[in-house]
Amino acid sequence: MMRVEVRDHALWIKHMEGPERTLEWLTAMPAGTTVRFVVEGATGVWRKMADGKDGRPTPGFRPDDATTRAHWHELQARRGTWVSLLVHAGE
Repeated sequence: MMRVEVRDHALWIKHMEGPERTLEWLTAMPAGTTVRFVVEGATGVWRKMADGKDGRPTPGFRPDDATTRAHWHELQARRGTWVSLLVHAGE
């Protein structure tokens, strides 16, 4: 089981705990790629953040739709806590 710490308005890979292989796969995703995460029981679509101005990849994901954004926003009241995280590799 994976988990992520609620710390920001993005899901940062460095704040995730789980299998190293999964974390490496998420890190290697190109900017703009979408992935489905189940965060604290709610499935949502998240988009890999754009690369920085210097070309380095940004190791995080932002909510890609209003429903996902609303759920993550609700969890902000629990900043500093860990919540469950599942990753869907495909549809």
